[in-house]
Amino acid sequence: MISGQFLFLFSALGAMNGILLAIYFFSRRPHRMANSMLGALLLAISVRTAKSTFYFFNPSLAVEFLQFGMSACLLIGPLTYLYVRYHLADLRQEVAGREWCWHLGLSFFVISLGLLFPYSEYPYIWRHSMYGIHAFWFLYLLAAAWQLWQSRAILFNANAHIARSTLLLFSVYCSSCLILIAYLSTPLTSYIVGALSFTFSVHITVVVFMLRKQAQVETIKKEKYQNRKLAEDDALSLLSSLHQVMYEQKLYLNPNLTLALLAKKTGSLQTTVSQVLNDKLNKSFNLYVNEFRIEDAKKIILNEPHLNMELVAERCGFNSNSTFFAAFKKITGQTPASYRAAST
Repeated sequence: MISGQFLFLFSALGAMNGILLAIYFFSRRPHRMANSMLGALLLAISVRTAKSTFYFFNPSLAVEFLQFGMSACLLIGPLTYLYVRYHLADLRQEVAGREWCWHLGLSFFVISLGLLFPYSEYPYIWRHSMYGIHAFWFLYLLAAAWQLWQSRAILFNANAHIARSTLLLFSVYCSSCLILIAYLSTPLTSYIVGALSFTFSVHITVVVFMLRKQAQVETIKKEKYQNRKLAEDDALSLLSSLHQVMYEQKLYLNPNLTLALLAKKTGSLQTTVSQVLNDKLNKSFNLYVNEFRIEDAKKIILNEPHLNMELVAERCGFNSNSTFFAAFKKITGQTPASYRAAST
């Protein structure tokens, strides 16, 4: 009895935590498609897990609830792929497209067919439909794996530590694989294994995410205490290196560029880079990066007058229009629109 209660609590906890994490990723700012896809993925798996948990402990559960949970499975594969796809697009500094409409549209079309043939009237079809649903899921995992393989060069930089977002990416992908394997193995194990695997993978993912974040905080603290005044020649050399990597690698086009990443590219400490920017240029990191972005924006505004300002902002590495307009006004003393009008 106690073990049964423990299993129910542990499985239900995974579903509830998944919903809370989904809300967290939906609400993260700045808004990114990758976060939205991850939030939707966690929500779909949570629904499937809740169904599995309640069905295991209450086999007489209403068939409508069973159909709802099984339908959620149709979304897990596409959402895993879309999360990987949009996350990699951010790393490649590509503008996120609307391909999610096609992938999720197919899933919702199949789900709508299920409404025409409900579980209550066609139980035989639904009992055997899981083979097709799992195959659908597996094909999307293969597509996601191919995306990861093609992007291995940018995911694993020999000169840098693995980013926290990359660890999260692989944790989520591996969790999706683990949950599928768990559901496929239920004839040999137990129906509750799928729910337990999700609970386990969610908590492992959160632990990995939080430990990595804590490690970064400790690194920043350590660098803070190691901070010391640079010699003039060393400061000028570092400033030259910063300009070089910014121009040659166009790091400023990355909307997720951080002081840590810029420092890593030059082999320096974050505090050292910040110190040089303040002492030699009298600029903050954000202002330094935004000046490169605004220079690019001015060229695009002049050379491609057909583009609207939202696209200009995206192409220059800004996360939002408001940030772009504020930076443009601060650096040039005029709005993007007035700059375009004065230049035509």
